[in-house]
Amino acid sequence: MPLDPHLLLAFLLAAWVLILTPGPDMLFVIGQTLAGGARRGWAAMFGIVTGATVHIALAASGVAALLAASPALFDALRIAGALYLLWLAWGALRAAAQGARTLRPATPARAAFRDGLVTNLTNPKVILFFLAFLPQFVDPARAPAWLQMALLGPLVPLMSLPAYGLLIAGADRAAARLSRFARWLDGLAGLLFLALGLRLLLGGRPA
Repeated sequence: MPLDPHLLLAFLLAAWVLILTPGPDMLFVIGQTLAGGARRGWAAMFGIVTGATVHIALAASGVAALLAASPALFDALRIAGALYLLWLAWGALRAAAQGARTLRPATPARAAFRDGLVTNLTNPKVILFFLAFLPQFVDPARAPAWLQMALLGPLVPLMSLPAYGLLIAGADRAAARLSRFARWLDGLAGLLFLALGLRLLLGGRPA
């Protein structure tokens, strides 16, 4: 067995704690669900999961270490991701100001998937997270580190599916009950995106 059973159990417990801790991805999915319902929330979540899978592959292959070692590239990704979130915030806040749509907009789910994918891929702190998190549960005596990281990494997005499913269902029910206040939900989603964008833009590079 390429994975140490004790390290695997510790990884699963740590992963659950991380998944259940509110963070940018969770807030982003909530914002998308409030703005467009459960279908849009699920699409955003699968976009985030796809982005996380790419980060895991980069971490396992060693490419992520090279990217993280470049301050210029780190800042370029951080700024690009922040600007994209701010652009999403502008669109949601503008829709709230105009009050010109219903709670379930015609925005296709693929747009929400794209938004989730782009915001995850352009967040360099996700790269640093997987670089710091995965190696802690690798036993070099059992199998190559890249193989163990490739096996452990996908468990995080897979385990997040039921947790995010409950989150999306709850946000969708709340949005449905507040359908008369669709513009306010747009505004709330816009504020969430704005906060996430500013947090990423002003956060800088972790020490």
